[in-house]
Amino acid sequence: MALDLEFTFDTNTYRHYMNGFLSVMHCHHYMGLLTKLADDFDDLGGTNILAQTAEDTIRPLLDDYITKHELISPKEKMDVGRQYYSVMGMGKMKISGGQNGGSVELTTSHIDQGWIKKWKKTDKPVNFWTLGYICAMFCAAFDKPARSYDVKETASIVKGDKISKFSITAN
Repeated sequence: MALDLEFTFDTNTYRHYMNGFLSVMHCHHYMGLLTKLADDFDDLGGTNILAQTAEDTIRPLLDDYITKHELISPKEKMDVGRQYYSVMGMGKMKISGGQNGGSVELTTSHIDQGWIKKWKKTDKPVNFWTLGYICAMFCAAFDKPARSYDVKETASIVKGDKISKFSITAN
């Protein structure tokens, strides 16, 4: 199933919309700096704040699409998340699992590639935004409230791994 997408632009406010949701056009500089800021302030919860903010802002987009298209199967709902991730230019996902958890692999990652271009490889994962995105995707697929899943990045392109991997467990 291909996503049914409508992109619009408000010429008065210069705002972009995707299926009625305000969307910010990003680049690797923006995502890299946002990620680095979260990491620099991790002692104050920066990485967790970024992940939870991503979860809270992506979830309504997914829920809206799922509701409007009357999707019932968790597999179809997960595929909506997979495709949106790609449409947003964030990378390519492979998803497996079910209500109790699973795994996600990124064969490409905008955040990792941006980080590498700006600061080279590093010894720890930096894809905090995607942690929240994945949580929103699993919560939407299984009709769970926010923070129902714990997502960990277990392999990372920014560390030199061929792909990024995430493990998901239900809380």
